[in-house]
Amino acid sequence: MDRTFLVADNIITSLGFDTPSNYQSMLEGTIGIKEYCNEFNGDIPYYASMVDDVQLDKEAAILKEMESLSRFEKLVLLSISKAASCTIDLSSPETLFILSSTKGNVALLDPAHAGKYPDDRLYLWKTAQLAANYFGNPNPPLVISHACISGVTALITAKRYIRSGFYKHVVVCGADVLSRFIVTGFHSLKAVSPTYCAPYDATHEGLNLGEGAATLILSSEPKVSKECIEITHGAVTNDANHISGPSRTGEGLFLAIQSVLQGRALQEFAFVNTHGTATVFNDDMESIALTRAGLSQLPVSSLKGYIGHTMGAAGVIESVITAESLLHRNVPKMAGFSQLGTPEPIQVITENLETEQVRAIKTASGFGGCNAAIVLERVPNPSN
Repeated sequence: MDRTFLVADNIITSLGFDTPSNYQSMLEGTIGIKEYCNEFNGDIPYYASMVDDVQLDKEAAILKEMESLSRFEKLVLLSISKAASCTIDLSSPETLFILSSTKGNVALLDPAHAGKYPDDRLYLWKTAQLAANYFGNPNPPLVISHACISGVTALITAKRYIRSGFYKHVVVCGADVLSRFIVTGFHSLKAVSPTYCAPYDATHEGLNLGEGAATLILSSEPKVSKECIEITHGAVTNDANHISGPSRTGEGLFLAIQSVLQGRALQEFAFVNTHGTATVFNDDMESIALTRAGLSQLPVSSLKGYIGHTMGAAGVIESVITAESLLHRNVPKMAGFSQLGTPEPIQVITENLETEQVRAIKTASGFGGCNAAIVLERVPNPSN
């Protein structure tokens, strides 16, 4: 049964256009969220994390026919291109492409874009096919659009394809951009914070939206290095609690965590990187699920205070940062946290955490009662 290693990655957010820039900014406590006032929210100010357009166009100049691409497509192709410096042949029949996104090119529905792109560019499958074609890959790509657990679900799907021997390598790209549809939609749910979000804090009032892209290239063949990161376990659950509200008992997330723990003791894990949106319902639910799973003493990390909730990109971005934290043995502290405000006590990381532990859990939760969890582990390179 083939193992699944992380062999290349990239992150694009308001904090930078590569993984080292994003990880280092978080270690330094740099926050990519700021106040915006634009047509996305009827010119009513809101806090969000957005990729700089000027810098995006500079970076995307490396792409072929860049002028014909939407903003979302630029992020997807640029992120994959930046991750593709590894030795994996992206055009090989042994390589699969997976796109993780909640809304993709939905911004093209805005009248401002009328007539600029063919109608089929609205479809997620079209973006996935565009990416596969761009890199000359012959296989039909997959789309994972599973609310806010899309990114983690995509990684679990990739692991299953590799484990089953269907493919040796899988390119997972998660991406989403802000638009009038996204911003007004979340405001209508009254889920958006009037200021900087504060996951698990007593003052938490809601989330900050974010945008970005991230790519993880997974392979059954480890990269040439002393140590590697391996995805060892993954699980997806659904408690079908509510169309947008999480289970009050944390049932689905508890079951996902329980599935990936495989009976391992708390002492075997360095930390858990949670969903941590800063909405009261989500934060409360996660504290309950973590406690039920016996992880109330495990250090907890959420990245939403740095880059907001990046939707379909979140699970991939946060998995890359989790991997970096294990490799560098240093976990960024929680941004925006001051005083615990959850019904169950959890151990929020308030200062950068140095650790020698080799395992971490990454969780995600989303609308419709969906939940996901994976275990990432730092391992010696088995080919050495």
